[in-house]
Amino acid sequence: MRRWIHSFDKKIEDVVSDRRLIGNKGLNLCLMKQMGLPVPSGFVITSEAFDYREKNKALPKEFFDELKDNLSNIEKALNLKFGDPNNPLILSIRSGSQYSMPGMLDTILNIGLNKKVVDKISQNDQSIFALDTWRRFLQMYSHVVFKIEHYFFDEILESYLLGAGLSSTSQLDAEDFEEICAQYLSLIEEKNEKPFSENVNDQLVNGIYAVMDSWKNERAVAFRKLNNIPDEAGIAVNIQKMVFGNLNEKSASGVLFSRNPDNGEKVVKGEYILCSQGEDVVSGFFTPQSINKKYKNEYSDSDTLEEKFPSIYEELLNISIKLENYFRNVQDIEFTIESGNLWILQSRNAETNLEASLNITRDMVKEGLIEKKHAIASTDPDTIKRSLTPILDDSFNNLILSSGLPASPGVISGKIAFDSEGIDRIQGQGGKSILVLVATNTKDIKAMHNTDGILTSHGGLTSHAAVVARGLGKTCITGAREIIVDVEERKVIINEEIFHEDDILTINGHTGDIIKGVARTKSQDPPDALKDILGWCEEIVEDKHDDPITLLEKAKAIIKN
Repeated sequence: MRRWIHSFDKKIEDVVSDRRLIGNKGLNLCLMKQMGLPVPSGFVITSEAFDYREKNKALPKEFFDELKDNLSNIEKALNLKFGDPNNPLILSIRSGSQYSMPGMLDTILNIGLNKKVVDKISQNDQSIFALDTWRRFLQMYSHVVFKIEHYFFDEILESYLLGAGLSSTSQLDAEDFEEICAQYLSLIEEKNEKPFSENVNDQLVNGIYAVMDSWKNERAVAFRKLNNIPDEAGIAVNIQKMVFGNLNEKSASGVLFSRNPDNGEKVVKGEYILCSQGEDVVSGFFTPQSINKKYKNEYSDSDTLEEKFPSIYEELLNISIKLENYFRNVQDIEFTIESGNLWILQSRNAETNLEASLNITRDMVKEGLIEKKHAIASTDPDTIKRSLTPILDDSFNNLILSSGLPASPGVISGKIAFDSEGIDRIQGQGGKSILVLVATNTKDIKAMHNTDGILTSHGGLTSHAAVVARGLGKTCITGAREIIVDVEERKVIINEEIFHEDDILTINGHTGDIIKGVARTKSQDPPDALKDILGWCEEIVEDKHDDPITLLEKAKAIIKN
């Protein structure tokens, strides 16, 4: 019998088969529910439903019956009703593959809003929240379902802010949001040749179809090709009650690493934005604040989460320890605070840089979380190659132009490029390239994969650029706030000095420094953590005179057999 839907409340019996069926995100949500963590109610539409629709062009009646039953179970448990203005259940739709594809597949938040629901929420002294959420929903839904590009909506918003003499959405009042939403609706009607549907059930079904279809979008296909992910793997779709980090001043959204992803230190590190939704944190267009005082943002006077929400910070610490001990890996945790209540939206194995990966592997063995054999088996030979790459030789007089956040380590000197075409041309001439943008998004995945380094003027350590760069092993600096990137004019201004495409910069992903021209480098000794791991390999392999990569590969082969 086919399994169309798996409730978060249903116990996971077989992790391997369930991962194929409900994807990593759905599996981890179910496991966290079993652990008693604060996960919003929901269910997963399985990859079998995706496969059926691919083959038959539609989903069967039994699927919709099951969808209705699962939705009804959430409504009864929470005393909410989907589409009811008086007590509305609002949902999110998120994709989930068994393979990690960060940012490649689509998400739709705030499903279940229409004018009646928004008007009713607005009556409860929450008009700005209601209209801001409505604005977000109209843009995200229309982009994913109707394929209306984001820049049409961004142009409306930016023009309104400019005309009103305002600099950000935080300065808008209810009347402003109402006018912006009216312009969004006119845009949607113009592009779609019909008014936006007020029917929340249509929104849900069309949203499910669109998120399934994102498996075949250009960036997802390119990512799978670059990472050898089979097209037939398919995706699951997670339907979950929305929790609102933009509800009020006691609300926020953020991302937390259970250990420092830059050096592996056993201290949580992350970022959050007050009165926001999760997409704001990873977008790169907002400046987040640090989770804790240890890593407080030097550019900001705003409170860390530890200072603003001390009890929630302690709760997050305890949850991060519990999740790390359960999954035996450093965790990347997405969370939302809704009016002072903490919710966990996702936990997955974190992408860390090279130094952190080695340190974490060694430390987890010493802490008894994993065995030496597991540590050796999980160490990639490419890790050794990258750990021995040169570092900056600071004995020479390198001209530091500016600095940003050290998002992924390494030292790269290369010619400035602003897109894939520039990167290909530079590399075709035998040179190295540095992709320079305001912020990256999922459409830049090919350029990010092909370039040698990445530099952005916006975004934090959990932005799209930072996460993808760490996963690709690319040197990266984000949040270099003092530089001005002008892609149209093909130039970047750093400390009033203008650099054009093909001009050479050096970026130091260890420190965040941006250096003029080609910087000198020097060789480095193997990190202490790598020496420890290679020492464990020598305990297994009798021939201790092998080079490090051969030694690791021999030890891995012995463990496997």
